[in-house]
Amino acid sequence: TGVSGAQESDFQGVRIYTSTGTGTHEVNGAILGKYVAAGGPLAAGLPTSDEILVPGNAAGRMNTFTNNANIYWSPWTGAHIVYGDILTKYLAIGGAGVYGFPATDVYSVPGVAGAEECDLQYARIYNSAATGGAHEVHGAILSKYLASGGPQARGLPKTDESTPAGIPSARMNDFERAQIYWSPGTGAHIVYGAILDKYKALTANSTDYSVFGLPTTDE
Repeated sequence: TGVSGAQESDFQGVRIYTSTGTGTHEVNGAILGKYVAAGGPLAAGLPTSDEILVPGNAAGRMNTFTNNANIYWSPWTGAHIVYGDILTKYLAIGGAGVYGFPATDVYSVPGVAGAEECDLQYARIYNSAATGGAHEVHGAILSKYLASGGPQARGLPKTDESTPAGIPSARMNDFERAQIYWSPGTGAHIVYGAILDKYKALTANSTDYSVFGLPTTDE
């Protein structure tokens, strides 16, 4: 395996790995194909589980690995590897039971140095040191974000989706160069530049978005 103290046996469509620290576990099928393509034990580490049902969404299968990596498979998305801070965020926000299966591996954000993302069925998770780690964007706010240029135009998310103070029915994400707000009555709208600076100053002074209300248009 190239990993000290570990052994493997290869079968038709299945590999079995064993070590004192992880025990003996099998990897098979599409998950095995993804594991090998991603670098196998040297990259993802050794399996710490057999193939199991995905918690919260039993339509899929998964294996867990020692290097903070999981590989997920579903009939709709195929097999994809998620690891590091993005995996930690994915699990913290509810995993496949809330945001669906990964539709991509973790990959570098095009045109944004030092950033990575993973696309889920119902959300995206972005990660960079510059923005404080991994943050998720989903729903109408994600659609607005992508339509307005995504990371290349608006920067990376600096927060998960949160509730603006004073408007419990509304949601917002803070990005490096914009904010996007959503409510049932207004839909999702983006604010940026000097207008955002003024809006933030007004809401900071009041500490309550309900004083000025939410944007009802984009700029």
